[in-house]
This record gives sequence, C-alpha cells and structure tokens, in this order.
Amino acid sequence: MSNATRARDTSVLLRHLQDALVRHPRLRAAARVGVAISAGGDSAALAHLAAQASLPIVLLHVNYGLRGAESEADEAFVRALANQLNCETQILRVTPEGKSEDELRRHRYDWFATLDVDAILTGHTRDDQAETVLFRILRGTGPSGLTGIVTSHGDRIFRPLLAATRQELRDWLRSEGHAWREDSSNQDTAYRRNWLRQVLLPQVREHLNPQVDSALASLAAIAGDEEAWLATVVESQCGNLVRPEAGGLILDCERLHDFPLALQRRLIRRLIEQAKGDLLAIEFAHIEASLFLALDREGNGRIQIPGLDLMRSFGLLRAIPIETLAARAPRNYRLPFTAPAMFTLPDRDGAVHSTLAPGSLYTERGSLDWERLCAAAALEYPLELRNWRPGDTYVRNGSDHPEKVKELFQKFRIPLWRRRTWPILVLRDSPVWVAVFGPSREFAAQSDTQLHLHLEWTPEGAS
Repeated sequence: MSNATRARDTSVLLRHLQDALVRHPRLRAAARVGVAISAGGDSAALAHLAAQASLPIVLLHVNYGLRGAESEADEAFVRALANQLNCETQILRVTPEGKSEDELRRHRYDWFATLDVDAILTGHTRDDQAETVLFRILRGTGPSGLTGIVTSHGDRIFRPLLAATRQELRDWLRSEGHAWREDSSNQDTAYRRNWLRQVLLPQVREHLNPQVDSALASLAAIAGDEEAWLATVVESQCGNLVRPEAGGLILDCERLHDFPLALQRRLIRRLIEQAKGDLLAIEFAHIEASLFLALDREGNGRIQIPGLDLMRSFGLLRAIPIETLAARAPRNYRLPFTAPAMFTLPDRDGAVHSTLAPGSLYTERGSLDWERLCAAAALEYPLELRNWRPGDTYVRNGSDHPEKVKELFQKFRIPLWRRRTWPILVLRDSPVWVAVFGPSREFAAQSDTQLHLHLEWTPEGAS
C-alpha cells in the first residue's frame, strides 16, 4: 500500500473520531478518555487512532479468564500497547458465573460505570451494527430495536467507528504495521453473534444481497433518526397525558383515544418504561395488553405485567411498581384528631390540614362548627381521622337523605386506587366530614357559628 493510500485511509478513520468530538461536547472536553480494548482488531485500531488524535486515553481491559493462556496473553498485549502509546491502562480480572454474551457485557459496563474517566470509547463497527440489527429482527423487535447500536449511550459512552467496517480497520492496522490478537472463541458458533457472523450472514451475502451489511446499517441509521424525532413527540404528549401520583403514574385514557394507534402504542410503552424504570422483560404482548386495558371503555380493569400493576378506573390508568404495592402500609389507619394540625397520610397519599377561624372572618361554606363538634366529642366520643371503610354512610350538608360514601365515589368518578386511604373525620365512628364531599349536615357551620373548622386534603400528585 502506498504512502498516499495509507495517509488517505488514516485521514478517513480519524475523521470518524473528529466527527464524534464535534457532535459530543462532553467527549471534546474530557480530561481522561477510556478506550475499551479486548486486544482484537477493532479496539486495537481505536486505541491507535485515539492516540493519533491526541486524546488523553486510558486503555480499559477486562480479563474474564475464560480462555486460559489466551486470556493472559490478551492482557499482556494490552499492557504492552499501553506502554507503546505511553498511556495508562486499567485491568479488571473477573470470573463470571456464566459465559453468556449478556453477562460478559454486564460485567464490562458495570465496571465502566465505576471508573474515574470522563468518557469511554468502544470499537463497535458497521459489521457489529449489521449483526445487531439482524439479530433483533430475527428475535423479534419493534421499530426502536431497528436503531441497533447507537453512536452514544448517555453522556459517557461513545462509539465513533460505527461507520467503519471491520475489514477497513484491519487493513489499516496492517498498513501501519500494528498488531492485534484474534479471539479464538470468535469462531465458536455456539455463541449467537458468532453464528450470525460465521454462518447466516455469509449465506445471505451469497444468496440474497452481497451488500446486506450496508443495507442493515442504513436501516439502523434511518430508524435511529425517526426514533429520535418520535421520541420528542412521545415525550411532549406524555407531559400532557401522564402525571405522578402516590408512587405510580396516572395516564388520561380518555385523551389517549384521540391519538392514532401507532402513537397510542408508543405512549403506553413510554408509560411502562417510566413507571418501571426500564423495559426489561417487556414484550409486544405486554404492550398490547396494556393498551387494550387503557382503551377499554367498559367498567374497570386490572392486569399485571413484569414489574408493574396496571389498573384502569373512570378513564384513568394507574401504572405502579408491584414492589411499591407490596410495601404499602396496612389499608386501615386511625389518628386522634385535633386542630389546628397537619396529618400526613400513609403511603404518600397526601395530607389533611385542619385550621380554625372565627365566624366573623371565616365563612367557608364547607366548614364545620368546631364548638358543636367539641361539645359532642366531650361526651367520651373522641374525634378521629381515619380512612374510608365499606358501609360508611352520612347525610351531606345540603342533602336531606343518607348516602353511602361508596355511592359518592361512583357519582363523582373517584378511581378505585384513591379510595383506599380516603380521609374521613368521624365522631362515634360515624362520618362528620368526608374529603371532597364535605361536612355532614348535622355539624356543618351555620350563620351563627363562632368558630369554623376547615379541613383540606391535598393528595400527592392528584388533580
């Protein structure tokens, strides 16, 4: 290879790094840049290119010890390369319980998260991209899975060589006289990715499309751009449709009906991701079941999917982690009542504030006559604040007949999950005030009331 050709190839590969520096200010400002290196050709090329770009690199190598002497030789190679490049190296020696690609990757990235570096580069190539996209298609994926390997993960992991091929990097290493090591386990087709690389893709290139790698990489690029745009749409609409409440998230199902199916599905997926914290173990069937529950207009409904409990009631859908439900305090509570005071309800269900004001200054229509209440309570019937219980009945102020609180829940379309700790002030264990529905007729403040008791419930996150 001529010097001109070598210079051109070096320039092209270095441009990938320079593009990454332009796109990512965090990488450009990094004082310490980790380079994930296995000793293979892709990561070895990345280390040399990063050094030529004058990046302040630290070589990061994980020795799993799975290949005995080969693993030790890989580590020795990395140490020697660090000496050659005059840079620091950090080695993790770990013995994984299993040999799955997912577990090995988890060990790497868990370790990366602990390191004192500002950014980390990985040597993923266009070949890796093609293999990832094809694998996801064959396994079953939605449009987001077609994005494959993204150029950056968070603000710390960067993959500047995704536009380069594995062959281009090896050709460049040879032209520059740089060594690398081949991992013998890469020939073991028991590993899924190796089977794709060694068996399936060669067959596809021969019998279907010689440019399948480019086609799959292009698909990932198109899908990535569209996903990025759709993500902004989904986030914007989620801000309008979803709100937090008592450890979970509440979705407005009535407004969800207004969107096309494709956006409905994405909004449900995002709701699940936000409530659960991730999408692990969430499959298409879970998304569809959740969407069906949200869109059903008949009665109430409830399902559980991995990690989440979903309940629909009166046009709202609550998504809450199952572990949050399991950790809830016992349903029933009973608190001695006094005023003025603030009562914090269990399980982040808000607080009840009690305030007193003279009748001449405070004429709140929904207040109680504090002096009459105290007189009744003095007959050894203490006032208590407790949650709603089945069978609770009272005559609301302004009404002329008893009503069950449960029927008021139905009338006012109170979702099922909000009823659990719904606060009620009781005398002789009979309601004299019920949150939202107001005081009882017997103890409601009148025009001659001298001291008003005002109660206000502020449930967390509920509107």
